[in-house]
Amino acid sequence: MSKLAFAVLGSIVAMNAIAQDAAVKMSREELLAFLPGSKVTHINSGGSERHWTNEPDGTLYATTNFKVFGNGTGSATAGKAGAWKVNEEGKYCFDVDWKTNHETWCATILKGEGGAYYLGKVDEKRKIVFAK
Repeated sequence: MSKLAFAVLGSIVAMNAIAQDAAVKMSREELLAFLPGSKVTHINSGGSERHWTNEPDGTLYATTNFKVFGNGTGSATAGKAGAWKVNEEGKYCFDVDWKTNHETWCATILKGEGGAYYLGKVDEKRKIVFAK
């Protein structure tokens, strides 16, 4: 491998490490204070854009454009009731039983620079938007 390739690779690794260091893991207490009432926008790994509100009672109603599976009804979007919580490990959890699949996950929330939030690690593909 050439010196230039090593330099480029080293720069990419260093920039990722700096971005990870700039992000701060939100604590369970911070999440419990921050999440209730927040409006969420998230694009999953399949490219489906979803929206929901974290209701104070732990419920949510999520909508999606179902880029991967389609929604089974022939319409462009679908909605489904579900739940959210912050578990004992301080992870944000999402649970919706869509018509095509049951989606349930928990992830650490990282707060990055400029008010950006990420699921588990700083990566544009893992970005999640919370608005009040």
